[in-house]
Amino acid sequence: MIISGEPKVKNLVIHLDTGHTIGPRGLPLIYGNQDALTLLHATITFESSHGCKAKGVDISFKAAAKSNFFAKDETSRKLEGEQVFYSKHWELSVEQPKPGWIAKGNYARQCSVVLDPSIPSSNESPFGSMRYVFEARLKGAKGFGIARMDMVVVQEVWVLNSTLPFLGTLTLDNPTSVRKRWKASLPYSLTIPSDTLYLGQVVPLTFQLMPFRVGTAFEGEEVVVTSASFTLRETKTFRAMFVRDVHETVDKLLHIAVNTGWPQSVDGWQRTIHVSLPSSPAMSTDMQTKYLDITHSLIVAIEFRTSKITKTEKLWAQLDVLITAPRTTSTEPPHYGETAIPVESLLMLEPPPAIDAEELPSYSRYDV
Repeated sequence: MIISGEPKVKNLVIHLDTGHTIGPRGLPLIYGNQDALTLLHATITFESSHGCKAKGVDISFKAAAKSNFFAKDETSRKLEGEQVFYSKHWELSVEQPKPGWIAKGNYARQCSVVLDPSIPSSNESPFGSMRYVFEARLKGAKGFGIARMDMVVVQEVWVLNSTLPFLGTLTLDNPTSVRKRWKASLPYSLTIPSDTLYLGQVVPLTFQLMPFRVGTAFEGEEVVVTSASFTLRETKTFRAMFVRDVHETVDKLLHIAVNTGWPQSVDGWQRTIHVSLPSSPAMSTDMQTKYLDITHSLIVAIEFRTSKITKTEKLWAQLDVLITAPRTTSTEPPHYGETAIPVESLLMLEPPPAIDAEELPSYSRYDV
């Protein structure tokens, strides 16, 4: 007669304490700013219903920027780079009746990390990322003999660090402009509240057109706008260790066409368009690291004609901007959904042992 006993359970869990704030992909979300250090708390628990073979439980945290892309000359050769901004290690205290063996029971440890707010915010792309990751490793928990492998649990936290000043909301008190001229005859400018903007911000973009300069062939002409567009461009530059290869991606995060409603006047005019910037992770914050750089530009392109200019001409202006995260004290955080705080865990169920009833102790059939 064969009797199945209770299954052997090993449960390794990482729980991150970030309140009720949820970030992209349901990750725990934490904000940082330049006025104070950010504390991140994690609780690591290990539960074993039976004594188990394992050398111990290691815990680690790492904040690192990584790149990984293929070389231009050899598509099969992958290039990588990693810059570690912060790392820390702990051990979970467990009862070990003998080497390589952990007694059954529940074990827990709280691990705290002090995050430097000057470290770049979290971001991700196919060719690189900036990640903040906790890892718990039950050493030698799977397999047989010398080929035993580790049982590993990984939990990422999404970090958004802001460079905005205390109680700072960007206003038109510190505008940033670019001024240009079309063929030395038509002055125009593009103005924004500041060269530092934040994720999810509604930004007023003001385009101003001056009259044609006195003495030019077009003096007194009215400009008729036939089409216009406002574009937000994100450029990511990836580098790798020991090589000069560079990989660059350029993405248009916003491209808004505004073809109607433009004024007409021989005395010049201005118009303000309000643009909502994307939030994370659709847009990353600016960063400059050893292997990954991210920059942003706002671009306006306007096509026009006049009674004397029958062929469409173009006005073009670009402003380089720094994108940072919002401050939670002065702005509402982005909405990522109503999701419970995730707890990353790995539950191992070993099949129950098959035991001959005649070999069981007489006082119990389930004592294993």
